[in-house]
Order: sequence, then structure tokens, then C-alpha cells
Amino acid sequence: MHSYRLIVRGLLAATLLLGLWGGAANAANRDLNAQTDCGAVGNGVANDTAALQSCINTSATTKQAIYLPVGHYRITATLNISASNTTIYGTDSANTIIVQDTSSAYIFHVVNGSAPVDRLTFRRLNLYYSVDHPTGIAVVCENCWRTFFQQVNFGSAAAGAYLSSGLWVTGGNQVYVEDSTITNDTSQGMYFTDVGDVFLSNVEVNQLDHDTGSTGIIFDSGVGGIYATNVNVTAGETAFLFENTKGTVPPNFGFFTNCLADTTNGFGWFFQSATSMRLTNSWAATATDTGIIVFNVNGLSITDSRIYNNGGYGILLNAGAQNVTIKDSTITGNSRLASGTKPGIYVTGGIGNFQILNNKIGPADGFSNLQSYAVVVAAGASDYYMITGNDTHGNVTGGVSDGGTGTHKLTSPNL
Repeated sequence: MHSYRLIVRGLLAATLLLGLWGGAANAANRDLNAQTDCGAVGNGVANDTAALQSCINTSATTKQAIYLPVGHYRITATLNISASNTTIYGTDSANTIIVQDTSSAYIFHVVNGSAPVDRLTFRRLNLYYSVDHPTGIAVVCENCWRTFFQQVNFGSAAAGAYLSSGLWVTGGNQVYVEDSTITNDTSQGMYFTDVGDVFLSNVEVNQLDHDTGSTGIIFDSGVGGIYATNVNVTAGETAFLFENTKGTVPPNFGFFTNCLADTTNGFGWFFQSATSMRLTNSWAATATDTGIIVFNVNGLSITDSRIYNNGGYGILLNAGAQNVTIKDSTITGNSRLASGTKPGIYVTGGIGNFQILNNKIGPADGFSNLQSYAVVVAAGASDYYMITGNDTHGNVTGGVSDGGTGTHKLTSPNL
């Protein structure tokens, strides 16, 4: 009996000791609290720059996530992140706020020389500037891999035009922006270049109503694999811009589903340079100029979409556009600013390899007959194209005006 008691006591002691060790391990790995662990105040008056940077530096060693309780965290310099596996999160994106007081500084700058920074998460935060029309960018991410922005508000409608750019990503792969908003940017909401696989879902970019110089989202050289669902861009000059400023590889392989360009002061979708883009159940409406303008693009499909009420053309195919398909869509109410002067779709002379199939191009969905023609192919050597199966009745001047001189084309039947 005595030996049995000794064995039981030994087992209990070992269990207790293991429990203590486990508790110590859990305590060491718990999240850092920006206030209680790092000394941040979060009252909107104290300067929390050093405290938040201290948390980031500690996290780089311990790999602990950083939690910001409800508060206004005022900073006066850029918060720098160079370590992988960094997570910064708040209570919610309305009440956990980081305010940058220095116009030219970033809020977060993620970079580790030429090395990648992997597995970052920013969640439930509001990031904006306290000064009007700053030149800094809320978050700059250089060579970021597997990076998540979830429930992040860039900018503040209540504070006014307190954001130059929300997110600037150059290099890296697999960048996710989810359930987030960008408000009152004066340059661009988001900019991507040399990034593989960009995922955007449930994103709002609300630019200034009167702004004629800002762009909602820019996809520049080297962006490959764009997956966008439920993305809405309003106001500013242009909603979605595709360009190749570096002259390397244009943005390529983009899939846009339920994406809206609405009430812009220039263009809805501006394809300056791109390859293999797909717009499905998307929207280009109430632009002052053209809903969708296409230049040097090889491969663009516009399917089951709505091109409504734009000031000029609904869709303009310009120099360099090829392999463009427009089908099963409604194109109505365009030429809004001068009734009867612009068609729903205009194809510049000399462009070939396009299809306009099974669309409703004319009065529909409550919009009247403002468009001159449904489709105009300008005089020139356009060849290899099809314009068939479209309902083109009810436009001011007529249905299809075909000035193409090529011999490989099909332009009927249309209603």
C-alpha cells in the first residue's frame, strides 16, 4: 500500500509539472497586447510610434501576433516590418484606428531588402492620415508572399480626404484583400506590379466624387493571375486601369466577376495594355467618357455584363485591340451627354479578330434611345469579325454601321 501511494504521488507531481510547463509555453506564445505589453496608449494624443514598433520588433523574434485593443493609435513615422509570420489585428475596423500624423510617411512599410517577406496578416484595422491630401501611402508591401488584408479600412469618410494611396504592392505572390474598403484616395486606391496571383473579394473603393485625377485600382507590368469578385469602384477619374509602364509583361490572366465601375469622371474600365482578361456579370456605368475603353489588349471577354448610361461610348475598341468578345450583355443609355452622337459599341478602323454576339444594344432596363447606332465599325481594313444575334432596334440612327473593308466577316442576322 505504501509503495502504491508513492507511485500515485509521483504521477500527480509529474502531471502538475507538465501542466506548469504547458502553461508557461502557452503564456510565452500568447498574442502581444500593444497596450499592456508594449506601452501603447491609444488615446489619439500620445505618440504611439515607438510602442507599436517595439511590438513589431518583439514579434519578429517571438512570432507572437500583435493585438491592438480599441483605440486611436497616433503615429508620426513609418512602422517597419521585415519579418515573416507577422500578424497585426484589432478589435474591429471601426474602433481600432492607426492615424499617421506625418504627411510624407507610410503607415506600414513591409520590406526585407531583396528577400521575400512571407505570411503576413493585417486584420480589423482602420488606417488613415490626420493631414489633408498626404503624399504617403497607407501600406507599402515589397516582395510580399501570402499576405492577407482582411476587414481593413484604408482612409476615413468622416475624416475627409485623408489618403493618397491605400495599398501599394510591388513584387511577391499571393496577395489577398478581403472584406475591406478604401475611402477618399486622391491618387490610387490600390496599385499592383510584378505580383503573381492577386485575390480581391468584397472590396469597396470609394473615391472623391469630384476627383478627376485618381484611379481606383491599377494593375501594372508583371501582374499575373488576377481573381476579383464583388469589387466596387466609384467616382474618381478611372475605376480599373491596366497598364504596362515598365514595358515588360502586361497584366495577364484576369478574372473579374460581379465587379462594378460606377459614376467615374473619365472611364470605367481602361485597358491600356493587357492579355487574357475576363469580365463576367460586371458593370460599367455613368462614366463621364467611355464605359470600357480598350487599346493594346490581346484577349478580352465581356460576358453577361451591363454597360449603362455612360457619357460617350459604351465600349470603344481602339488601336491594338484583338481577340475581343462581347456577348450576352446589355449596352444601353450611352451617349448620355449628347444624345444620338455616340454608338453603344465603336470599333476603330483597321481592327480585326473580334466578336459581338447576342447582346441587347439599345433601349433597355429603363434607359431610353440615346445611342446613335448599336455598333459602328469605322471605315478601314477591319477583317475577321462577327456581329450577329444582337437586338439592335430602337437606337436613334440605326442598328449596325459596318465600314470594314475586309472579306472575312459575318454581320447578320441582327434584329
